[in-house]
Amino acid sequence: MRALIIDFETTGLPFHPDAKPALQPRAIEFAGMLVDGHGEMIAEDSWLAKPPHDIDAVITKITGLTNEDLADAPPFIENLPRLRAMFDGVDVLIAHNLPFDAGVLANELRFANALDGWPWPRHLLCTVQTFEPIWGRRPKLIELFEATTGGVYQQTHRALDDVRALAAIVRQERLLDLIAAAPCSERIQFPPYLWTHPEAGRAAG
Repeated sequence: MRALIIDFETTGLPFHPDAKPALQPRAIEFAGMLVDGHGEMIAEDSWLAKPPHDIDAVITKITGLTNEDLADAPPFIENLPRLRAMFDGVDVLIAHNLPFDAGVLANELRFANALDGWPWPRHLLCTVQTFEPIWGRRPKLIELFEATTGGVYQQTHRALDDVRALAAIVRQERLLDLIAAAPCSERIQFPPYLWTHPEAGRAAG
């Protein structure tokens, strides 16, 4: 089994799913880590993406990224071959609040006319949804990391740092063992609205 852990930093929060794709947040940073069935890293990658418009000061405050940092970054579409190579052959897609990250990716793929045929992994795992019944609320990544690993996480809101923190949670909690043991319908409640746009594909699983 191979899993891909992903995280995006974006220009903002999503609008209602029926809103025009152009209004939805655009990616400014991507990070991904390929792991084996034990959660051990196989490879990782990260890169910045130049959005079609400037980012607001609040995004700079959260992520530390500025418009100057993004000025020389390629647009998202230029890194699609690199991203697809990470997705090829992956069995499980993992993120903390996966519907958001998958929605960002799906929207970028729409703009690139690459959504049709995208190799979505068969299994999907959202750590927010996985731990929400246990916590009685939606846990933040930083508190989930500290509760499960016993470590301290100085959250930077940068994609690669968050992916590495999530990978530690996946290993510590042996979440990929749950994937192997549970039927897909019991693993994740993946909101269908992400795939109702007429140009959208359908996530596997």
